[in-house]
Amino acid sequence: MTERRKQLTPGNRPRLRIMVLTGGLFLVAIATAVFSITTVQIQSATTAYAGGESAWSRGQVATVHYLNVYAETGDTAALERARQWLALPLGDRRAREAMETAPIDYPTAQEGLLAGANHPDDIPRMIWLYRYFSHAPYFREAVRVWQESDPYLDKLVSIADLLESTWASNSPASAEARRQLRQQLNEVDQTLSVMANEFREATGAAARWLSQLLSIVSVVFLFTLGLFTALLVWRLTRVITESEENFRTVFQQTAMGMAQLDQQSRLLDVNQALCELLKQPREKLLKLSYRDLVIAEDWEIGLEERERMLQGEQDSYSVEQRLRRGDGKTVWARMTLSRIVRTNDRRLRYVLALEDVSESRRLSVKLNYQATHDELTGLLNRRAFGRHLAEFLRRARNDDSEHVLCFIDLDQFKIVNDTAGHQAGDQLLRQIAKLLQANIRDRDLLARLGGDEFAIILENCKLETAQELAEKLRGLLEGLHFSWNELRFQIGCSIGVSPILSSSADTSSLLRSADMACYMAKESGRNRVYTLQENDQDLAQQRGEMQWLGRIRSALDENRLFLDAQRFECFRDPHNLRYEVLVRLINEEGAVVAPGAFLPASERFGVIHQIDRWVIATVCRKLASHPEHLAVLDACHINLSARSFEQPDFADYVLGTMKQHGIPPSKLCFEITETAAIRNLVDITGFMDRLSEEGCTFALDDFGAGFSSFGYLRNLQVHCLKIDGVFVRDIVTDETDLAMVRAINEIGQTLGKTIIAEFVESSEAAEQLRAMGVHYAQGNYIHYPCRFTEILTDPTINQSRLY
Repeated sequence: MTERRKQLTPGNRPRLRIMVLTGGLFLVAIATAVFSITTVQIQSATTAYAGGESAWSRGQVATVHYLNVYAETGDTAALERARQWLALPLGDRRAREAMETAPIDYPTAQEGLLAGANHPDDIPRMIWLYRYFSHAPYFREAVRVWQESDPYLDKLVSIADLLESTWASNSPASAEARRQLRQQLNEVDQTLSVMANEFREATGAAARWLSQLLSIVSVVFLFTLGLFTALLVWRLTRVITESEENFRTVFQQTAMGMAQLDQQSRLLDVNQALCELLKQPREKLLKLSYRDLVIAEDWEIGLEERERMLQGEQDSYSVEQRLRRGDGKTVWARMTLSRIVRTNDRRLRYVLALEDVSESRRLSVKLNYQATHDELTGLLNRRAFGRHLAEFLRRARNDDSEHVLCFIDLDQFKIVNDTAGHQAGDQLLRQIAKLLQANIRDRDLLARLGGDEFAIILENCKLETAQELAEKLRGLLEGLHFSWNELRFQIGCSIGVSPILSSSADTSSLLRSADMACYMAKESGRNRVYTLQENDQDLAQQRGEMQWLGRIRSALDENRLFLDAQRFECFRDPHNLRYEVLVRLINEEGAVVAPGAFLPASERFGVIHQIDRWVIATVCRKLASHPEHLAVLDACHINLSARSFEQPDFADYVLGTMKQHGIPPSKLCFEITETAAIRNLVDITGFMDRLSEEGCTFALDDFGAGFSSFGYLRNLQVHCLKIDGVFVRDIVTDETDLAMVRAINEIGQTLGKTIIAEFVESSEAAEQLRAMGVHYAQGNYIHYPCRFTEILTDPTINQSRLY
């Protein structure tokens, strides 16, 4: 006893009181945290059940859908998908039955909830909630509905087994049996849908009841805790007199730059982090105002918010500004200014917080640059050029100014790529970009539109002057001698020149006019400049259209189109037979015309739909003439142009052609480019919905090139995503491309899509794609395109799938 009295000296008592009071506050904090965590856990478990119901309903709906597909087509893949989806509600049922045992079978319950597509982190809370609340008001109603759904799940299992038996028996009565089973399936679907709604309503009522209960308990608990806390704080404030010192400590030691300002923005105090951020000593900063630190051009940023704060209409605001550092450099900072009132003299003071955001700004500028510039040459890309062209057209209309658009297409560039490789072609494009940029005015705009196409906007330029400059550029390119690994190349260019006038219709017509002028330059012998005068645009357009129309129509009439085919490799099943047909054209001299030469023109002049119909008819006719090949075929991919969907009878034509030749719709997969799908969303959606009902599948081609949202996939009956080759080509050496391919693959597979990678040109690329789980690969490494008839008659292909 004497020893204890010695320890409790007057000097130790305040410290002991602080420790006791602080411990009391700590216990209050723990109690609050435990209560809050418990409340959150309960609410989170309720939310998890709502999410589980969503997965349950999705599994039920998908099961019915794929069983209907299987009943109609006999596709075993559909049966497998149905059973996979049915595993979700069956897993939930196993979990519920395990949770109803005494004691609870935790391993079985956890395994069942995992099978039901519930998040692993939610499972312990879901088991806990069922254990303690399954008999609570409203919860027991939800459990009752859940239990009553069991016989109908068993019915789905039975229907799936019976459908499999009817297809296996292949007896005359099988069709009628499947029809009756589909009728039973729809009845079960309707009943389960009603039960799902009842479960959802019961779960919602239970959540609301639980929320009200928790609210009442929270009020009582927090009120009691508040009284106790208030007592502790009151006692503690009598002991602690160093609050100002504590504030000073926090102010000085925080990692964020902080300062106190008066009403005239003078710096009253700064911490060490601010001194380091601005590279200035504290003594110098205290002689400055905040305005002295801000770059003059940025002072107006946030001016309105600053005025409202001075008027007392708001207490804080944040802006990003450039600040001067002591070493003469600038730093981007996010400034947050808060208004406070001193309690002792009621004077206004401001607390300034500064965070260095220079790196995030740099990344933002970099991303914006990448979105508007060509990666290879650093020039403006097609998208950014289109926006600038629209602005020049607006200026021409507003002030009647004259500008000129030049379209440059390199001649014989393909020879460089074919002879020396794409790396040489890329280097040549970079040299040409520098040459063109160095020989135009600073105010003119140069862009690379893609491939070997460039475009220039000459600002405030007469047509005659533009023609002289175009001739100069043509001569410079003609005189350019390019060397690569002891190979020397000399190229030229064809340049189309078109005026930008107030009378110009729109940017599309401007680009079309310049493109036609360039085409006329090529038709006139290449390596020359063709200038479209304002009064001969119609004539030039008519001439170009008629020439292409005549050549393509004559090719159709004379049967000078043929089909190549390129196989895909299925990483999971090497015997899977899937390929893409590719249309080719033979010109009047008997030479094969590159697709890039006639397909864009046929699409631009509105005859591409005739080619699409020719391809569909030819594919169906040839497949029908090779039934042994058709029997082992998984899917033949056919490209469709966006212009074909503008034809109101296109869907009727496709369906009629398949029916005429007896081609099962499931054997055809139609490819539509991502940009075309977004541009013609309404027409394409109707077409896809109609053909999907018949069993056709669809692939979204060049996915990723258009930067569209994955949200569009929810509106389209898309079964396959073909990752654009621009990302696949360099995945072995380019980490960014590899990340893009991996992201598209993972998100696409999450959405249930089949993933196909294009432009696979090496074994290393194929192995990386195989490792990340991509379903198919396509490219010259996998299979070099051959004649369609070779694939149709290849005995190794047709026989390998039969055994």
